[in-house]
Amino acid sequence: MTLLNKIWLWLLLIAALAASEQLNAQQDLQINKVFEQYGKKKGVVMVQLTKEMLQGYDFSFFKSIVIKNDSSAVYFTRECIAKDQEGAKKIKQVVRNGEVISIVLQLAPRGEENRLILYNESSEEEKEMTLIYIESKSDAEKIMTMILKKK
Repeated sequence: MTLLNKIWLWLLLIAALAASEQLNAQQDLQINKVFEQYGKKKGVVMVQLTKEMLQGYDFSFFKSIVIKNDSSAVYFTRECIAKDQEGAKKIKQVVRNGEVISIVLQLAPRGEENRLILYNESSEEEKEMTLIYIESKSDAEKIMTMILKKK
């Protein structure tokens, strides 16, 4: 095998490993089912940003979904979050009429990555639910500061 072929093989292996890291993000979480089940439905907006787009935010992974006027999606998402909440630290929670309408959870780190789940429902007539999953080497407080500052 020539030196050029060996270099090419190493680069291909490194790229495959990097891609598998991105594919594993949030796979161990119940909220992944929300992205899988609703991500390609009509009227739903799902965003997954690449590392290049995330450099200004110091995130290594970002995925969000916005669903309008779908009470079954809201119910399903709440169930998934409740399961992922086990062992997580609640950073913020808003309850209205006995139901959680907004929550920020800090999950157990995966390697060097801190992981956050952010969930919010609008209280307007046209119901809108937003779910965000973030991985970053920054701590939760810094991530929240970045999110609120970049609006």
